[in-house]
Amino acid sequence: MSGKLTIRKLAEELSISRSTVHRALSGHPSVRPEVRRKVLQAAQKKGYALRGPRKYRIAIIVQSFYFFGYMEYLLNALESEFHHYAFQIELITEQDLDLLGNSMFDGIVSLVWKKGLEKSLPQNFAVPIITINAASNMLETIPVIMSDPYGIRLALDYLYQRGCRKIFYVSSPTENVPDANLRLMEFLRFCQETGQDFASLHQETVMPEEVVPVILQNKADAIFCANENCTARIGVQLKKAGLRIPEDISLMGLDDKHCNECFSPPITAIRQNFEQIAEVVAENMYQAIFNGIPPRCAKIPFQLIERESVRAR
Repeated sequence: MSGKLTIRKLAEELSISRSTVHRALSGHPSVRPEVRRKVLQAAQKKGYALRGPRKYRIAIIVQSFYFFGYMEYLLNALESEFHHYAFQIELITEQDLDLLGNSMFDGIVSLVWKKGLEKSLPQNFAVPIITINAASNMLETIPVIMSDPYGIRLALDYLYQRGCRKIFYVSSPTENVPDANLRLMEFLRFCQETGQDFASLHQETVMPEEVVPVILQNKADAIFCANENCTARIGVQLKKAGLRIPEDISLMGLDDKHCNECFSPPITAIRQNFEQIAEVVAENMYQAIFNGIPPRCAKIPFQLIERESVRAR
């Protein structure tokens, strides 16, 4: 091959179409990673003038642009990790998934998952797709990075070891929420092992005002709230009912730093390890984009945050 290297000459040498070569050189997501690497390696070897360095773009699918608690912490951790790899991130709501087909992305991370969502994702694109905390995603082709769904046992055992024998479990609504169901089943196993009455010590709610009278009626000596946004609110209602924390009743939940840390007394909690989740997601994405290694599923353990709302042994 002589003269200036062109896309046409490169395509002929590699026995692939000119349009594929052009898309590979421009970073279009419809080109398989192995083809893209083959084209780039050949172009660099032949001295083809490639475009300057570009930031690889990652689409992050969110339910909405309302970020509070869990979503706020997770997005902050993801932003830090992806920027560490020099990735550019773009947030897309699930109502705007058509943008995934109209724009060029090198990877997709979904923070939401609903049945049928996979039909809206560009699986025909040669880009890695990862979901986070999507227990309802049963597709082997789309890996899940998630907090250990049985991680609440860390909190339940912590309360039990401190002498709590009637632990009331407050959960988010479990209908059509697989991870909430998995947590509830773990509480059932805990009750069976410790001789507690599962039926009377559990209630689903998003309104703490409704659940506290049930807790008092069942004379619970501890509460675990599997909802980041409700634990401190339950604590307020307990105080209004005249109970002291932790002298009369211990209180524990999933961690919402803004509320739980500032409550009096500060609330003991288990925390999803957002930094490790983000680290695993970003590393998976990097390996998929640059080394062609498919992303893998992973379960991340919870962290125990000891504060002052649980009684001593």
